[in-house]
Amino acid sequence: MALSALSASSAGLAVQANNVANQLSDGYKAKRVDLVAEASGGVRVSGVSQDPTSAGPGTSNVDLTTETVQGMSFDLMYRSNLKVLKTADELMQATLDMKA
Repeated sequence: MALSALSASSAGLAVQANNVANQLSDGYKAKRVDLVAEASGGVRVSGVSQDPTSAGPGTSNVDLTTETVQGMSFDLMYRSNLKVLKTADELMQATLDMKA
């Protein structure tokens, strides 16, 4: 489950970074990562959609406040799931050490 969340958060950060990079591009529409829960646990990216928020003529609809919050959310998601994987690795190592 943690690996799927790492993959999803990486995809989210990539989309968010692309939005920020294109904020000054005329007519650019911000993208959003669509996440779905897996029946077996975890999460996966089901696609990338356009943000329906309207923009002024000749401008993009990228809002830096929204992008900052999105980036912080995906970063937290990534770091917390990385911690889960590290803890599982430490537990496995402790179990192997007890067997040795």
